[in-house]
Amino acid sequence: MSNANGSEHQHTHGHQHRTFDPSHLQSMEARRRAFMDPEHVLPKFLSRSDMTLLDVGCGAGFFTVPAAKRLVDGKVYALDRQQDMIDVTLRRAGEEKLENVQGITSSATEMPLSTDSVDAALMSMVFHDIPLQTEMLSETARVLVPGGLLYMIEWDKIPTDFGPPMDIRISPNQLRETLEANGFIIEDITHSDVEPAVYFVMARTPHSVE
Repeated sequence: MSNANGSEHQHTHGHQHRTFDPSHLQSMEARRRAFMDPEHVLPKFLSRSDMTLLDVGCGAGFFTVPAAKRLVDGKVYALDRQQDMIDVTLRRAGEEKLENVQGITSSATEMPLSTDSVDAALMSMVFHDIPLQTEMLSETARVLVPGGLLYMIEWDKIPTDFGPPMDIRISPNQLRETLEANGFIIEDITHSDVEPAVYFVMARTPHSVE
């Protein structure tokens, strides 16, 4: 395991980044597992054990750690703008004796990763909190290989007793339009059977022209 530091951009418009407490996120994991269990979600887009995954906004490692266990011949980049999230994620990976996790403290709009360097990117409950969404998608497309996968979990504009404020949630149609406007190809959008406000999006970057 290792940690890399990247730059954090200060945005000047849109809603402001919220700051989260790692221990609070960990306390919510049992509830989240009911409708987005990593053991059910990860196989949907991690098809080989040697893939390189970028977990954008990794939080406390809810997906990072089980993904690293699955990618025994691959690697997981755990990226978050909060250093305390990276610290917790790396500690949890260490407790599981996982050596294929690299922590990156960075903005999602300028990632210290090479172009065409990751096979898949995961954004779980992250995109609605990003003010510079176009920049984030452009940067994600840059680091993904041609035909690389983007898997997103988001909140629909359906009332719930927990989750983000309604005014920053994104409907599936809105997200589809945003992704397509930024060059992504939508493969699938499905809602959770357990929590109707949660939905999953599978998208790809275009394959390179032969």
